[in-house]
This record gives sequence, structure tokens and C-alpha cells, in this order.
Amino acid sequence: MDHFSLAAGFPQASEAEWLALVDKALAKAPFGTLRTGLREGLVTEPLYMQAQSRPPLFGSRGWHVVQPLTAGEAQGADGAGALSIRFDAGLGIETAASLRKLLGADVPCFVAPGSALADAALVLAAKEGAVTGSAGFDPLSAFALCGERPAQKDTLFADYVDAAFHIREHFPSFVPFLASGHAWDGAGGSATEELAFTLAAGVSYWRALAEAGMPLAAAAVSIGFSLTASADIFLTIAKFRSLRLLWARALEVAGQKPQAGLMLLARMPERILTSYDPHVNLLRGTASAFGAAIGGATGIEVLPFDSVSGGPQALSRRLARNTSLILQEESYLSAVADAAAGSAYLEALTNKLASLAWALFREVETGGGLAAAIERGFVQDRLRHKAAARERAIAARADKITGVSVFPNPAESVPFPEEIASPDSEGTHPFAGRLPALPAAGKSERFAALVAAARAGTSLRELRTASRRVASIVIPPLAASTRDAEPFEALRWRADLALEMIGSRPPIFLALLGKPDDYRARANWVQSFFAAGGIEAIMPEQGFESFESVEALAAAFKRSPAPVACLCSSNKVYAAMLGAATALKKAGGVAVYLAGPASVLETLDSADAVAIDRLIHEGCNALAILEEVQAALKVEELAAAAEEDEAEVGFEVHTHVHGHDCGCC
Repeated sequence: MDHFSLAAGFPQASEAEWLALVDKALAKAPFGTLRTGLREGLVTEPLYMQAQSRPPLFGSRGWHVVQPLTAGEAQGADGAGALSIRFDAGLGIETAASLRKLLGADVPCFVAPGSALADAALVLAAKEGAVTGSAGFDPLSAFALCGERPAQKDTLFADYVDAAFHIREHFPSFVPFLASGHAWDGAGGSATEELAFTLAAGVSYWRALAEAGMPLAAAAVSIGFSLTASADIFLTIAKFRSLRLLWARALEVAGQKPQAGLMLLARMPERILTSYDPHVNLLRGTASAFGAAIGGATGIEVLPFDSVSGGPQALSRRLARNTSLILQEESYLSAVADAAAGSAYLEALTNKLASLAWALFREVETGGGLAAAIERGFVQDRLRHKAAARERAIAARADKITGVSVFPNPAESVPFPEEIASPDSEGTHPFAGRLPALPAAGKSERFAALVAAARAGTSLRELRTASRRVASIVIPPLAASTRDAEPFEALRWRADLALEMIGSRPPIFLALLGKPDDYRARANWVQSFFAAGGIEAIMPEQGFESFESVEALAAAFKRSPAPVACLCSSNKVYAAMLGAATALKKAGGVAVYLAGPASVLETLDSADAVAIDRLIHEGCNALAILEEVQAALKVEELAAAAEEDEAEVGFEVHTHVHGHDCGCC
């Protein structure tokens, strides 16, 4: 195709001319109002000039479609080209023979990051022929998650290094270490912390292999990476591209060439899933996969949309697979290597994110490496601070959760996940006591014995027991944050229980002042605001238009079942309808809210200002206000009573299960 330019018919314009037009449009507003801040401390500019051209950060095209291994579904069906294996996720597999029946001959297998050594040994014992994938060794994130490390401090990496030598010799396409960012993201870290701590873990494993005698180049290719792919498309693209820059920089410092075939996996984080309005999770999964694909992930795992609302079904697993397949085969995202290269915005975001992560990485290294940073609490403090910022943004709905904190469907009810028995539960797999004798860690001897025992039929439970080391509790376990939607969903769940017990949802009376044009916009917003907490808005048939209507307003409120009220109208009508808030308070209002900004208070009568308990507006702490309203409506007491009633008949109303076998000892 002949070169053509869409701008050829327009005169050239300079940045200075553009800025002059911007100043005119902004009038007296500062230029900074056009900038958008990100949680990572980054700033999105309103205009980016052409980026400096450079070679693509990666040359690979396409990615593995990764899906969790399950015992009840044919593996590799309908396009799942790789498997992620988490034995503690209710898989119920204990022996190599039973696992072999589920694994395809040529299907790559990725053991979950931070799993026990025995898990990888069982996979290798079960596979026949060439093995591709990763053993998932990530003892540092496991150490942070469980707070335990071997009592002999210098053996933290010994068993994993021993295994890496064995894997490199006998399974050269199976990557031993998988430095993962999932623990750091799950505990509240931003992209900066996830990148820095993941890079620090990778460098720690690289150093341990080199100190054991493995050549630097061979040690480097023994390490892969796994990052979370959130629904923030541009940030996900920049994060994956940044990791490649960071690892290339680490290799350069050690005198090594950039690694062409870097394993860089992506997994949608569970924290962004919602149990209410679960089909929105399909959009989140699509955004996650899109960002990871453009960012250069070599394998992408999309979680089924119903993972936290009753458990994944065959349809949702198929849709999760199809998300990647459609992006590959119909959207052609794999047609171009590093499709983001040359985008001024994404190049700038990539470089800035990599710069921030490198600075934090150097701070960790200066303090003795990631293990020392975890042990002295540096990592936990940093993540705690970031988690608090994330929670504030969610509570104030600065980070909006569609279907939960914004645009909720009050009529929706969802099932909650039931408890899943662990395959290691008491009595599920009898402990035979046939523990294999493992030699001391060296250069493959210990892990070779573990794989041989797995091939001989030793169960996973016995393999784990035999390979464990005496551990010391060094730090409190890393505080993993809840799913982003959980605080709001807990409010909805209480309201659902109230509906079940008394036949109605917790109510709030909307005091509509003026004509429909005066109150319609705020009334609609207020309805959605309170629906996020499962609270039903009771609206009169028409608004109260004059000062003389104040008594009628109070009477309508008394007739309603709601003990709390919210004033809705324009700022102008608020100032004209003196006494409305006072009348609601005198009519028995336990709490009176007003939809509007703080500047409204200056126009109100002093008595009305005192009668108003709280202002609600975009940017207020919505979660705290909804909790306050539920407390005034006694919703939590109703929920507690329901749980007591259910417990009396032998089952619980609502069960969340969180389990983790750290595998670090």
C-alpha cells in the first residue's frame, strides 16, 4: 500500500499553538485539571507527542490459552492449550497415576506459583515424554504468605536449587522458578510494588542458582514470571512491558544479553471478581486478557465469570477459554509483535512505571534482598499502605465496581460459594506412613528421589510430608486483601437476609423537593447510591414544591416505613424550602441526609443545617455512609438473627473459605 497520511490535508500545528487554544478553552482554570492521576502515583497527560522509535520489547506472537486443571472435564478441549495446576483448589488428585489420566501428552503444565516441591514432582512423574511449562517454584512469596521459613535460615532456597538442577538436566523445557506478583497484588500492592518485588524475587533465585554453580545464562532461563492482569487495560499493558524492561536491565547489569524467550504468564486476579452481577466479570476478563496480550504475555488465564458466585460451571469455563480464542483468532491480537510499541502514551507509561519499580527494587536490594525485606516487615508495611489507599478509593467509589458499588440491581440475588473440602482433609486420603527417604539437598539428588517416589505411587500428601523442613514462624502471614467488591457485597447480603426475614428491604425515604426537573437527576443518583447497600428508596408520587408543603412532607415521611430520609433537589430549591430538614427530624427521622455538596450548607437555615446528619455526593465515603444507614435500620441485627436461626438447623447461611498451603517449608 502506498504511504498516505490522514493529516495531509491539514496545516501543520505546533504544541505551542495547541497550548494557546487550551488556555483559551480553560479560561482561568489551571492546566493541571486536564491531567488524570493514577493510584501508582503516575499522571496521565492530556497530550503526548510522538514517541521515540525503538525496537519492539518482544518478538513472540500469540499466547497459551491457560485454564485450571479439573477432575471432571476433558483437558485441552475447546481450545485450552495449557493447564494451570493447583492441587489445593479441590482437585482431589493424590497420585501420579490418577494425574496422568488427566494430562494431555503435549499440553504445557504450569504449577501454581508458591506450591510445594512435591506438587511439581508429582506433575513430572505423571507426564510422559517431553514436558513444557513451569514448576512454579516461588518460595519468597510463599514465605510472605505463610510467615514461615526453614529453621535453618540458609536452606530457604536449597531444596528449590537442588530441584532446578534436576529439572534443567532432565526436563529442559520445564522452567523451575516462577517469580509471581499475585501475592503482592492480592495484599494491596500497586503495579509498582508488584513489579519491584517480583523482580527482586527473580533476582534472588538467579543469585541462588549462580552461587550453587549454575552458569549465569543457564540460571537466567531457569526463571519465569507471572503477573496479574487487571481490568485496567493500559496499566496492564504497561506493567507487562515494564517487566521485560526490568529483567533486561537486571541481565545487563550482570553482563548478560536480553532473554529472548522469557516466560511471562498472566492471570486475572480474583480480587476484581464480583458475586453480584457476575456477568460483568466477562467484561473484566476480556479487558484483562486484552491488556496482557498487548503487553506480551506468553500465557493468559482468564477466570470463569461465576468463580465467586456459586463456582465455575462448564459454560463459564468455556467462555473463559473463548475470551482468549476470540482475541487471537478473530481480533488478531497476535498478528503484531509488541503492538503497543510507538504509542507515545504507552511508551511513557511503560518507562515511568519501570523507573518507579527499579527504584523500589534497588531499595530492596540495598537492604539485603527480598527475603530480608520480608523478614523485617518492609514489604508488609509498603503493601499495607497501598492497600489502605485502594480501600479508600473503593469506599469513595473513585474506583467504581459496576453492578456493585455503581449501577447495582437491587432485585438481584446470588448464591454464595459453598465450602469445598480440601483434598488433604482428615480421612479423605488415609496416611499410610510410607515416607520416602530423601537425601540432603545438593544438585538434583533430593528432588530426583522425590520424583522417583512419585513414580512409585507415593501419594501427594506423603511426598509433601517427606519433603518438608522444620520451620520457624518468623513473621505474621501477609494480610491478603479481600476482593474489591466484598465490603459492598456484605451490605447487600445483609439486606437480602432482611428481605427474606421480614419481606421487605431496608428502606429510606426520598424527600423530593420542587418540580421533577429540580430533583430528578439527584433522585436517580441517590437511588443507585443506596441500592449499592441493598437499601430501597421509597419515593412519593410527586415532589413537594413550596414552603407550605413542608408539613405535607413531614406527614408523608411519617406514613412511610422508613426511619431515615434523604433530601433530593437542586441547590436553589434547598435554599428556598426552609424548614424541610427540620420537619423531617421532628417527624421522627433517625437520620436525615442531603444529596449535595458542602457549599449547600451556606444557603440553608441554621436549624436545617443542624438537622442534617450527613451530606452525600460523588466522592464521599459511600461505604461508611451505607454502613451507617444499615446500622440505623438495624440491618446487621436482622442478619445476625438469621444466621443464628440457620445455625440452629445445622448449617451456616454464608461461608467464605480461604486456604493456602504455602509450600515454603
